[in-house]
Amino acid sequence: MLLNWYEEITTIDPDIKFRSSGGWLKTIEKLDKSVSNGFSLVGDFVKSGDFDEDYPEGIYLDCNKEQGRKKKAQNDYRLFRLANGELRLLDMIIDGDGSWACDFWDTIEEELV
Repeated sequence: MLLNWYEEITTIDPDIKFRSSGGWLKTIEKLDKSVSNGFSLVGDFVKSGDFDEDYPEGIYLDCNKEQGRKKKAQNDYRLFRLANGELRLLDMIIDGDGSWACDFWDTIEEELV
């Protein structure tokens, strides 16, 4: 599906400061529970920004880095499902800590079925 990731995510979350301090987007194809960090979410990094890109249906994890307190970047994670021409927010973690990825496992397992 052809969409502009910036436009889609700012429509879902108008308060987001999109990529103000960096960020990335990746597909989620499976879980690897032998690790308890972001590497447990197995998939490929894909382009995202204020441009049109063709995205296949699936699960996507967006990491948006915003300026936090004391000049430390705040990492916000949003889990999406792209299906039937619609991008739907499944779950999100604001200012995730070291084990943030584990908090998404249940949602991802439900979506991968």
